[in-house]
Amino acid sequence: MSRVSDATTQERKDRVLSLLRQEGELNENEIATHLNLDRRTVNNYLRDLDYDGKVEKEGVHWRLSSLRALVPRKLTLDAEQAVILYLAIRLFVKQSDRRVETAETLLMNLANIVTDDLGAGSYFSQAATELGARPEDEAHHDTLRILARALIQKRKVEIVYEPYRGHEFRTIFSPYLLEPSGIGFATYVIGHSSIVGKLRTYKVERIHSARLLRDSFEIPDTFPGLDLLKNAFSIYYGDDITEVVLRFSPEVARRVQETNWRTATASQPDPEKPNHLRLTFHVADTTDLKPWIRTWGANVEVLAPAALRDEMVDEARALATLYGWHVTHVAPDGADPLDLKDSLARLMNKRPHNG
Repeated sequence: MSRVSDATTQERKDRVLSLLRQEGELNENEIATHLNLDRRTVNNYLRDLDYDGKVEKEGVHWRLSSLRALVPRKLTLDAEQAVILYLAIRLFVKQSDRRVETAETLLMNLANIVTDDLGAGSYFSQAATELGARPEDEAHHDTLRILARALIQKRKVEIVYEPYRGHEFRTIFSPYLLEPSGIGFATYVIGHSSIVGKLRTYKVERIHSARLLRDSFEIPDTFPGLDLLKNAFSIYYGDDITEVVLRFSPEVARRVQETNWRTATASQPDPEKPNHLRLTFHVADTTDLKPWIRTWGANVEVLAPAALRDEMVDEARALATLYGWHVTHVAPDGADPLDLKDSLARLMNKRPHNG
């Protein structure tokens, strides 16, 4: 059988779109019969058109995607704006721990646009290549696409979710907001969950399956949008605010001051320890603040609240046990200044100076 030319393939796809525009919804057999094409060929065309966002499937029926009506205005960028867009996309790529082919397509499209207009498209194409090297996870990709459609079209989805603790469950979900988090390289979806009848946040990577429903929803006027996260260090939000006071050592004080940390007041010199820095956060929850605190190791001390300080103390004890400090550490000989100096250096995780 001779190979069908690209031009003929495109013409056939256009006929599929025209037929669906006339008939509304058809299954694959009906489309194949109308167009006198093999069903397998029709299936391949439909999958290509679905990937391009031109059609969508509900059960066994295909129809034009309602996303086709959402045509954005032409994007025009100057050089500075292109760099900002590149930085935003780099953040997305860095926080994505698996392949997202829809994002790859976007990056390659942007690469072509930016190359033609600004001669800087290689950055975008390199970002697409890096994203393409991530591990394959078709289920995750499909889930993201379905949630994106549900968010834009304001349609409910049926999801099967496995929480970190507890049993898998099924719920009808109305997505209001998608939010990435650099902690754990994760993406979260916030919206109304039928199983509890209220707002819930679900980690996209824990959604085992998602099915787009015909039912629509409206975002209530009381939903604050991104203001919901104004008191969140990353993703955990709420109305009750906790004050977290941290003391940083001189070794990292300058690095801390180089950043304006979300939900934190301006850093101040520590009143009790010279050359130390004090930073105060006001957050709704400390769950996603704790991993950030841990990244500073022994260069940060939690001063308040007491419960968080106690938690960090327990972790320090557990780390000491894990590394066998209670076994390997030998009390220094107080009469031997070199032994005392060496022991102190080991405690400070520094090498002693010779002489």
